[in-house]
Amino acid sequence: MKLALVIGRCPPGECGVGDYTGCLRDALLARGIEASLIVSDDWRAFSAWKVRETLRSYDLVHIQYPTLGFGYKLGPQALSLLQSCVVTIHEASQRRILRKLSVLPLLVRAKHVIFTSEFEKKYVTGRLPWIAARSSVAPVPSNIRVFPGERPRIANEVVYFGLILPRKELEDVVELSRLIQSERLAWNVRVIGRLRPEHTEYFQKMKAETAALPIVWDLNGSEEQVAERLASSVVAYLPFPDGASERRGSLKAALTNGVAVVTRAGAHTPEAMKTFLTFAGTPREAIGAIRFLAQNPIERARLARNAADYLQQCTWERVAELHAAIYRRLLCADHDTAIDVEGRRTRKLRIGTRSDHANR
Repeated sequence: MKLALVIGRCPPGECGVGDYTGCLRDALLARGIEASLIVSDDWRAFSAWKVRETLRSYDLVHIQYPTLGFGYKLGPQALSLLQSCVVTIHEASQRRILRKLSVLPLLVRAKHVIFTSEFEKKYVTGRLPWIAARSSVAPVPSNIRVFPGERPRIANEVVYFGLILPRKELEDVVELSRLIQSERLAWNVRVIGRLRPEHTEYFQKMKAETAALPIVWDLNGSEEQVAERLASSVVAYLPFPDGASERRGSLKAALTNGVAVVTRAGAHTPEAMKTFLTFAGTPREAIGAIRFLAQNPIERARLARNAADYLQQCTWERVAELHAAIYRRLLCADHDTAIDVEGRRTRKLRIGTRSDHANR
């Protein structure tokens, strides 16, 4: 099987979907699937013809959307209309109205639609019920691997892990450091992340404003360095504005490396996550939660056990097998019918294999 995974150009660490796709490619290669990343720099709508020409030798084309490399260009949508593809929608419910509308063309000719959580699937199929019969969910594993070996954990440090760009959750992390200082607690906050060049001015301003606070900026480390930092931590504060959800790779990275996580609950937060996360609505509430976890190794161990059980369902090996099953069913179908992920026959659609191109 020869597979094209289509994304925009995404520097490592700067786009969660780009990192996810690279990990997925590696996991599929390990299963014997010849998967390649297609990372064109030109995603204008009229350039989709050129991209399509490079895809003629592939058995299947799989678009990951959205990615940093696509930006606001409409090339992915044009490509999906020119050639029926598998499409993964990483986010739909949280987008502004124009970005939500941009998802629609990707669904028109899609062979199969993959969502990254049940919430996202229900959000889209509740509005577009005809998508349900050819859609499924594949969870998002951690893009950061487990650090090999044991590390002593720093009890008086709270970590945050994510991209450094203007958003409320980073402001809440800074507020947490202010509260730590005002209450004279013997803690510091370590911000682990990657800085995009376009946000350098924002970061320099924030760094200057927080110079007197107990906050350490630990930026642009390698995957191994990030894993080591996480494996050396006791508690993470990840105050996602919309709450913890299954699509949060940074959350999975912290849990994978045994860190107790304080975060927010939201409409996206599944019940299962409530067995291994600690919730705090504000930075002030987070102070109490962090203090409790730091002083209670038995509670941290309980949360870690529950998290480990949950993470078994979202390993890269399992996600690769879910994708491989979808690909096999699509390629085994004839030119007139397709088989969905549960093995049921669906309405007529064209498969678009190499033999199709030969018959045109």
